[in-house]
Amino acid sequence: MIKSGDPSKRNVDWRRAEFVLTALAFLGFVTLPIRITTIYGGLPAHPLFVHVPVILIPSTIVAAIVFVIRPRWLVRYGIALAVVSIVAMSSVFLAMQAGAALRGELNLQGQAAKLISEHSQAAHILAIVYVLFTATLILTFAAQRISGGMPTGLGIVDSLLSSRPMLTALRVVLVLLSLIAGYMCFRTGDLGAKAVWQGRIQASHVAPFPIGRSALRDR
Repeated sequence: MIKSGDPSKRNVDWRRAEFVLTALAFLGFVTLPIRITTIYGGLPAHPLFVHVPVILIPSTIVAAIVFVIRPRWLVRYGIALAVVSIVAMSSVFLAMQAGAALRGELNLQGQAAKLISEHSQAAHILAIVYVLFTATLILTFAAQRISGGMPTGLGIVDSLLSSRPMLTALRVVLVLLSLIAGYMCFRTGDLGAKAVWQGRIQASHVAPFPIGRSALRDR
């Protein structure tokens, strides 16, 4: 709980990590409308951008679950984890926009188009879930510090996040969002991989047979 003291002598320190992280999280939405189609040499940007969330999202959700089990680590390393989570969130936005641009250029049809559509829908769900994950992570970090006797001085924030039941609820929600984000990250990547490789694999199995029959006729 918050340590007692004279509220009139308690000033709000806007440089506190909680406030800075919140500002950075909102700043992360700057990448949402950015659409980069290609990179150097005309290569599609999406395959490059997608590697960032593929690495960072699983890393952050595993770390978040560990920090729920080890609350002291959340206080010590929570700032770094939240910053990485914000970077991962922004990278999801960039990858989505680059993917939409690539999809428009390819003009796919049939099964490949269906898989790409499902991949895009899964990416949108992942983005929403991960935004919620990042917000909950910052709130949990703040609640852990405030309930441990480090109030921000902002009355409404301190009163909302100082109770143990609130901290427990945030931890539970953080774990649930971690599991959902992990599943959606896997599903999004799986659908994307199938869209890229399924047609090629099928073609590699089908192509030799007509050639073989033609060769037999020639004989």
